[in-house]
Amino acid sequence: MTRLGVQDRLVPGTTLREKYAAARRFGFDALELAERPAFDEARTAIREKIPVTAIAGGYRGWLIDPDSEKIAAARADIVALLDLAGELGTGVVVVPIWGRTRNLPGIATGRGRDEDEALFLEGLRPLAEHAERTGARILIEPLNRYQNDVCVTLADAIRFRDAIDSPAVFVVGDTFHMNIEEADMAASLAEAGEKLGYVQMADSQRFEPGAGHIDFPSIFSALAGIGYEGDIGIECAALSGDPEVVLPRTAALVRDLIRESELAV
Repeated sequence: MTRLGVQDRLVPGTTLREKYAAARRFGFDALELAERPAFDEARTAIREKIPVTAIAGGYRGWLIDPDSEKIAAARADIVALLDLAGELGTGVVVVPIWGRTRNLPGIATGRGRDEDEALFLEGLRPLAEHAERTGARILIEPLNRYQNDVCVTLADAIRFRDAIDSPAVFVVGDTFHMNIEEADMAASLAEAGEKLGYVQMADSQRFEPGAGHIDFPSIFSALAGIGYEGDIGIECAALSGDPEVVLPRTAALVRDLIRESELAV
């Protein structure tokens, strides 16, 4: 059954336990961990038996960072997060890099695209082996062209996933990034099929679903069509209003869309 999570930083509360209690009150099943350091949040979730849909980042550096020391830090941190994710029965969201792209002047990695892709795969392979051993999952997320240029679409993420060819590696569909990059969001999700391991949701301006113009009914129809039973995480840059009002409304909207799409299949 699909669990509905919300990113911890969007929920009121000073401790993870307080945030989870608020999330439950609002209609969510679990938290998506995104606060740094993610290690501390994950250990707290393990200790207090708080369900987690995914660990969304929270590591140092990037797998294709221009700085080799930061690449090493990213690899080491992701290994540690995979250990924790295995205990939580969840996955770690992984991207090549954030904030460097050849599509904007002066902020590329300094390497060629082929070199960046090879370096990303070089980092992913041992991480996938580690994920298999720990029972965790690696969730490769495409980011829009203004935040990276190596893994931009779901097809890109699937290409990397297939190159690794590990049962522990899946792809993420993030509706905010997909709204920028996918010609047909529903078709891209349908094409991902069983390789889709997690779905993050935000609307067109990165507020909560329902606050912008994304056609969420078509997205949920596509998910129902492929029999998706993985988790969904609400992952916004911000909320459009008071979380006490916005988050219960968002949870209700998503649950209605899940129910309606399943009835239509």
